[in-house]
Amino acid sequence: MKRVWEILSGRRTAAALLVVSAVLSVGLACLGADGALAFMKYYAAIGTVAGLAVLCLFGAARTCRRPALLALHLGFALALGGWVGNEFLGEPDGYLRLRAGQEGRVAASETAHGFNLELQDFSIDRWEDTGTVRQYTSRAILREDGENRAEPVSISVNHPLVRAGWWVYQSSYEELENPHTGRPLYFTILSCVNDVGLPCAALGGALLMLGALGFAWTSLRASDSVSAPARRDGAAPGLVRAARGLYGLAFAGVVAMLVHRGVATGHPPMQNLYEFLMCAAALIPVLTWVSAKFDRRDTLLVDAALLVLVMIPVGFVMDGSAKRLMPALQSPFFVPHVGAYVLGYILLVRAAFGVGRRLVGAGFLLLTVGLVLGAAWGKVCWGHWWQFDPKEMWSLATWFVYAAYFHLRPRLSPRATNVFLAVGAVLVVLTLTWVNLSRIFPGMHSYA
Repeated sequence: MKRVWEILSGRRTAAALLVVSAVLSVGLACLGADGALAFMKYYAAIGTVAGLAVLCLFGAARTCRRPALLALHLGFALALGGWVGNEFLGEPDGYLRLRAGQEGRVAASETAHGFNLELQDFSIDRWEDTGTVRQYTSRAILREDGENRAEPVSISVNHPLVRAGWWVYQSSYEELENPHTGRPLYFTILSCVNDVGLPCAALGGALLMLGALGFAWTSLRASDSVSAPARRDGAAPGLVRAARGLYGLAFAGVVAMLVHRGVATGHPPMQNLYEFLMCAAALIPVLTWVSAKFDRRDTLLVDAALLVLVMIPVGFVMDGSAKRLMPALQSPFFVPHVGAYVLGYILLVRAAFGVGRRLVGAGFLLLTVGLVLGAAWGKVCWGHWWQFDPKEMWSLATWFVYAAYFHLRPRLSPRATNVFLAVGAVLVVLTLTWVNLSRIFPGMHSYA
């Protein structure tokens, strides 16, 4: 029994499970959001996920002397436990379809404690220049069971109503023609979610970030085993000076593009893959300067090559037309969620090219922050912190690979290290290009 315990909770077993989980995540991503959710609920048996959570707890028991691994195992176990708890203990999602003057009840049943919502008004705010929807809002009167008073409430995208254990979301709306007046008749569609596993999942997300922070700290203190050539002092040859000058001009040009686009659109330029890659292009020269300043490493050659690879699709492949933010993207989570992924992906891809290996931990931390913030944003915007969306599953697969790398890092040979980092970089690229495949496999991120 002791031997079985050691095998189940060993580092190699944990890393193997993470790699298998990455492969399964890719498979679920190919099923699409609805297909993956149905598979997890009805075919994979929720008990399997619960068993994986218990196995994570076993691993945590074996890593008590390694705080980062302990936090990572506990965090993932709690996140899985939160999802399983919702499926076993939570109430099914409900929907209210109301027009002005109609009333609906939010509760598990007619006898359960809940509240009523009477829709007073539904309004659609549009952008003046494009006419596209900027926000839509339901204004209602709330009457809670056992209370005589009526309370006015407002529900819009990214601003749910939280009351009596229920989260009520502005899901969508329906526009019909009034047969009597010929004018538009709007019906609001409100989604009602009873998320009993949220506290468990939230604690799990905090522990995941704490564990990733421990790995980042350890990586920064480690030596950079594979790095670019050391910076040479003295005057650079004319060709090198010219290259640096062009590199600086490219950086200035990208920054000017970002500033102009931000002013023109009225929001940070992080809405789609075109803008995402422009942000990445602006960060690469900054990392070149950081490497030269603090690590005394000349990473110009590798970083310039990465800059060219990033800018080619921006200039010749992708649609650069500016668009207004849709309601779901108007959130405080927008910039930190996307920004964490931009910087994290750049750090991890650079590491695959042998540059900045000490920053792999920082890249993994940013990957974790982006994943957790995305889950929190999904909860605030869509009603659930995990939707098994294709983009979510690809991001999770990438996270699994780097988590497996950190489990095995002390025992990896230089060749194995290169393989892990190369596979991780490939998954980063696939995660980004998945956006372009979203028309084939639609999901919640199809607009990105």
